[in-house]
Amino acid sequence: MSDAALRCVALAEEPRAIVRRHLADPGSRWSVGTYGAIGEFDYEAAEAGLTLDLERLSVGTPRGSLAIADLTDVRAFALIDTRERVREVAFCMKRPGAQRAAVTALDALTWDLGVAAPHVDLLVRVTAGDTATAAALGGAEGQSLFAAGHGAGAAIARASPTRILVSAVARLEVYQPIPPPGGRSPDGPHTHLLPHLLAQGRTRAPHSPLPDGLYCGLSLYPPA
Repeated sequence: MSDAALRCVALAEEPRAIVRRHLADPGSRWSVGTYGAIGEFDYEAAEAGLTLDLERLSVGTPRGSLAIADLTDVRAFALIDTRERVREVAFCMKRPGAQRAAVTALDALTWDLGVAAPHVDLLVRVTAGDTATAAALGGAEGQSLFAAGHGAGAAIARASPTRILVSAVARLEVYQPIPPPGGRSPDGPHTHLLPHLLAQGRTRAPHSPLPDGLYCGLSLYPPA
């Protein structure tokens, strides 16, 4: 459905209460991202290794994790379709992210990929001992991930390091492999990185009904 067919309604319920209720429901899905770079998370009720903390508002599985960072000054908006169904709940705020525009080492294993979104940072965390991927990222430091002349993007695709989407509201991590070109994303937590959409510099899809001046730091997709 086109965003142009959705209307936006501010919710009176406290964001923390909305998150807690839906985090306990395995039928709910979540995302953190920007236009062109996004991480998605869901879990199964009986999934092996599931950890759910409704006090700290975090959930994790061997496939990925989601942790709420800070709901201070966050406003929740429901995006409602023409059949009056809530298609998405967007948790929005004014707080920006790091806004790095080049590959940057954060520690020995973690790299900001520099997607330059104003409110969401895309990171990767390589496994200890993966010297090939670390070297490729080191060779790209200070440059755009999409610049010619370094092999960071190809190295990430081969190694499938942990991908991390971070906003002022939440942190979403994906441990599952990146599909090969033309392949299908795995069920459950996964990421999408689409340079041609990132290049448009949007923080949301065209025709989004969300209010101007706010960033969406976390999205909830309730069960149908």
